[in-house]
Amino acid sequence: MAVQAEWNGFTWGVTGSVRPITSLTSSRSVKVERNDEKEGEPATQTVALELMTIDLTYEAVLSATGRDPRDEYGEWWRKVGQYAPFYLGGRKYLSDMFLLMSAKPSDIVMSNDGRWLAATIELSFEEYAEEASGLKTQQTAYSLSPGIYEQTAVSAVDVGPSERQKQGKMPQNPGM
Repeated sequence: MAVQAEWNGFTWGVTGSVRPITSLTSSRSVKVERNDEKEGEPATQTVALELMTIDLTYEAVLSATGRDPRDEYGEWWRKVGQYAPFYLGGRKYLSDMFLLMSAKPSDIVMSNDGRWLAATIELSFEEYAEEASGLKTQQTAYSLSPGIYEQTAVSAVDVGPSERQKQGKMPQNPGM
């Protein structure tokens, strides 16, 4: 029972079924942004790490796994957008979380009646960073929604509604 990799409860390797990874690539790169000198301001250069990626390919074969490759691809299709730790060789792989960016079947072998007998499934993962994703968790469990969080208070004295908010919520008393 050898497990090559695991993500979100899905395993690759030779366990109860044969599902080895046939190709695995990972990359990390640097992004350099240069701003030229403008009107007396000095030129700047910003260097930042890009998010890490993992691309993997494996064969989903009905006779080896006992599972319909079309159903297996359907599971991946529904998991696009989810994130979880990626384990390789029993150890967490470099980053805390990886987001499933895409799932793509190819080289589909079908029976005469259209059932999938085998397919190559290609998966792309990207390092999940909450700050870079623009997604913030809401109070309801298991949901993410786009949004921007702004913090304008610089001290405890500044905490509270803004002047504009105070004016909009204060009742008007014409006798004062």
